[in-house]
Amino acid sequence: MQARDLTRPAIAFVVIVGLVVGASAVAPLVLGGGTPEVTNLAQQQTDADAVRVAAAEESGEITMDSDAESKTILIDQAHGNDLSDEKLSTLVNTLVENGHEVRVVTQDQARGEAWNESLRSADAFLVANPSQPYTPSQLAGVRAFNDAGGRVLLLSDPPSSGGSVISLLGVAVSQPSSGGPSLNSAFGVSAQSGYLFNMQEYETNFQSVYATPGSGSLSEGVDRAVFHDAAAVSTADGQTALSTTEGTKLSTTRRADTYAVAVQSGDVAMVGDTDFLAPTNAYVASNEAFIGNLADFLVSGQKTGNAPAPPSSGSPTGPTAPTRPTAV
Repeated sequence: MQARDLTRPAIAFVVIVGLVVGASAVAPLVLGGGTPEVTNLAQQQTDADAVRVAAAEESGEITMDSDAESKTILIDQAHGNDLSDEKLSTLVNTLVENGHEVRVVTQDQARGEAWNESLRSADAFLVANPSQPYTPSQLAGVRAFNDAGGRVLLLSDPPSSGGSVISLLGVAVSQPSSGGPSLNSAFGVSAQSGYLFNMQEYETNFQSVYATPGSGSLSEGVDRAVFHDAAAVSTADGQTALSTTEGTKLSTTRRADTYAVAVQSGDVAMVGDTDFLAPTNAYVASNEAFIGNLADFLVSGQKTGNAPAPPSSGSPTGPTAPTRPTAV
């Protein structure tokens, strides 16, 4: 075998490599394409020129403006609700310190006629992240409660992957895959799937988004709030209390926009997050003002008496009074 026979494969390899490299460099110019969009969140986060990390100051205290007489607020813990006592503590302590009564409805206390009996004695009802479906009679009881002027506050974190939403009193809330009864929209308020993030401006990471005030009493005194792992909520006829800053994206669409994270429609309010209630987050930015506004919302309704309808006599389980939690 001659020497030139041995060098031919090597020469061919070098030529091929050169063509590939050259084509890679020329292709964008020929095709007219620009730099491809970076879709990897981690890569985007490391782009220091595009990121503005704005650490929020922790200050202030949670106060209430309402001088309403003592009201009773029910917190639903009967439907596998995902809301820790730690998160609840900031709101519950504020209500109790201002002379209001907070009760928790457990699973045993929500059976049969006891459900309506609990609602009858309450002025406001808080539901957060239910993972078990409501029975038709329970939904009817809550609807009658709200029709009578009872305030309803819904807190909904982004549903987990594969999760879905149902409508409770026309308001979308997290719902287990098992499904369950729902009511058609009566208030035009809903939550979207996915979580919000902002790669240009955030508090500690790209899922800690800032929100600025819109309209309504829930936004009063709020300069800028911080929400962690938040869901987008919306209302057709109500008010947007807080919405995210420009450039915020929804994980399911990647569309940059401003998104509502707190809305109110009459006696119903919905917030797409629960982390802002945690003691470690409650005093960040204007979160303490927003929590105080939520407490005022819960006690500012004008519910008429005897709603929902009293339970019929002869209930097999009998009504059971819910327990009153202690301040944490």
